[in-house]
Amino acid sequence: MQLTAREKSTGELTSASLDLAQQTLSQQGFVVLEAVLPAHWVVNMRETFTAELQNHYASKPQTLVRQRHHGGFRPPLTMPFLDPQIIANPLVFQVLEQLLEQSFFGCLPYGCNTTFPGSQEQNVHRDCGHLFPELTSAAPPVLAVVNLLLDDFTAANGATEIWPGSHLLVDADQEETRTLRIPPARWRDHPSTLLLAPAGSIVIRDMRTWHRGGANSTASLRTMLALVYYRQYFMPDNLVALTEPISENDWRQLSERVRWTYRLTRT
Repeated sequence: MQLTAREKSTGELTSASLDLAQQTLSQQGFVVLEAVLPAHWVVNMRETFTAELQNHYASKPQTLVRQRHHGGFRPPLTMPFLDPQIIANPLVFQVLEQLLEQSFFGCLPYGCNTTFPGSQEQNVHRDCGHLFPELTSAAPPVLAVVNLLLDDFTAANGATEIWPGSHLLVDADQEETRTLRIPPARWRDHPSTLLLAPAGSIVIRDMRTWHRGGANSTASLRTMLALVYYRQYFMPDNLVALTEPISENDWRQLSERVRWTYRLTRT
């Protein structure tokens, strides 16, 4: 969806935009806020993350081969990786307050997902299962992922393929519940779309929505950041508390809202 110049500059959605975002998320399982991050900021962050990615894989190229050239890393808890545009984007928080209610929380560090040149298609999957897989209809969402696109997402560089409305489809069997993978015989019966969007866009997705990363046939990286948020009362088994220290200088730069959202405390 397109936002106005005023919404982008102020970081405040109109009631109409907020309603549209919520309606789209409810019906489709995802919403795209197109080109809402400042262009110069995106360029700087792309350079920063590209350098980190190259350094991360410099000594372990075989890891990328095993991962079919889909990679990433967990950014350190330092600036500029704790930039408010990433961890406290006001447009994102407004949508999440509607989707997961106001007391939602997130975890740090967040993720960086990249398709490298030569990457292959992923398996179709969900990022999380249904909270009550035994029900015959989907419950309200408990987890959402926010992706900040640092590159244009195109058909050539591995743009995410996504199945609109699939977050409302309950699991077909226990194997699907256990693995989160969707078999071809199932996903072929439902239409998909490529998530094509310019750099600087933000995607907010119900984590039950079927999707897969595509093949990157270009010579360039395709990178997005990934932050996961939870409904207040949902505590997953793999939830890990903050284990890395944040420097005193970086700590002072975090707003009270950020500390509360990520439930950060100084020990």
